[in-house]
Amino acid sequence: MDQRWRVVITTVDGRNLLWRKNDRVHSLSQELGPVWVANFRPAVFQVLPDGALVPRGSAAEAADVANVALEPDGAG
Repeated sequence: MDQRWRVVITTVDGRNLLWRKNDRVHSLSQELGPVWVANFRPAVFQVLPDGALVPRGSAAEAADVANVALEPDGAG
């Protein structure tokens, strides 16, 4: 299996959360990961405590995103 990436989201208050989509940790292909991180716009999204991304202002419990980074997905 090809290497995949997990996205680590750092909130402005210092928490590190794994990006979750459809109630599970989401991974990106080796090729897509760097492109996704380079094009991510924190001004558009916030993150929920479980790691799900939501549109800015759509959830009271959402936090601002300070940074997104990649780490190897050890699941594969």
